[in-house]
Amino acid sequence: MPLTAVDIAHLLREAREAGRPGCLVTVLPDSGPDSGPPALFQSRLWVEAASHHGTLGDPALDHPACLQARQLLADERAEIVVTPLILEGSPAPDAAPVRLLFEVARPPQEMIICGGGHVGQAVARVARLLDFTVTVIDDRTDFASREKFPDPSIRLIADDFVTALRTLRLTPASHVVIVTRGHKHDEICLREVIDQPVRYLGMIGSRRRTTTIREHLRRQGVDSEHLRRVHAPIGLDIGAQTPEEIALAILAEIVMVRRGGTGRPKSSEGPMARAR
Repeated sequence: MPLTAVDIAHLLREAREAGRPGCLVTVLPDSGPDSGPPALFQSRLWVEAASHHGTLGDPALDHPACLQARQLLADERAEIVVTPLILEGSPAPDAAPVRLLFEVARPPQEMIICGGGHVGQAVARVARLLDFTVTVIDDRTDFASREKFPDPSIRLIADDFVTALRTLRLTPASHVVIVTRGHKHDEICLREVIDQPVRYLGMIGSRRRTTTIREHLRRQGVDSEHLRRVHAPIGLDIGAQTPEEIALAILAEIVMVRRGGTGRPKSSEGPMARAR
C-alpha cells in the first residue's frame, strides 16, 4: 500500500518516541526520455532495522532499497544519500539505474546522568554542547537543583535512583552515565538499567572497584552479554583529572561508540608520523 503523508508522519512520530532511527526512501524522477511512470515517483518506502512500510511501486526495487537503507541506518554518519540502483531482474543489461533518495531520521540523543556531583554537572554541560537532551537524577535535593544545574533545558529528578529510573523510558537513543557519590549507589543504578536497550551504558570508578561490582552482579545472575556492554571504568584514557576533563573523556567515548570511531590519535597514521 502506498504511504500517505499522514502515514509517514505517524511512522516518524512512532519511531521518534521509541528512540528508533528510520529511513524514508523516495524515487527521484528522471527527466530523460527513459524516465519511468509518474506513479513510481510518488511512492515512498519507510524502512527501520526490523521492518518496512509502503512500496516504491516495484517489488524488484523495494528489496535492494531496504538493504541499502539498513546499511545507512547502521552508519551513524549517514543522513541524506542519493544512490543509483538497477532494478532486479531488469531484461535490459544496460538499463538506466533508478535514483533513490534516502533520508535518515534519527531520534534526539538522550543523556541520563545518575549523580549530580561535580562530574555529573560537568557531563551535563558538555552533553548539552553536543545537543543531547539531558536528565539528571540524584536522591539529594541539593544536588538536583537549579543552583547546580542552571540550564533550564536540563531535566532534574530529585528522588531515589531506582524509583526515578523506573519512571524513564529508556530506548536505543538513551545514553546512561553513572557517576554517583559511591559504589553502592553506582551498583544500584547499574543493576536497574543493565538489561535496558540503551545505546551506551558507562559507570565511573577505578578498575578494581568496577571489577568488584561486575563480579557481584555476575554472582547475582546478570547475563555476561549485559556485563560486556558496560563501559567501566568510564571514558577514554586521556589522563583526565578534573571533573571537566573527566566529562570530556566520557563524551569522547560516547561519540566514538555512536560514530564508530577507533579512539586512536589521527596523527598516528598521518604524514607527520611517517616522517619521524
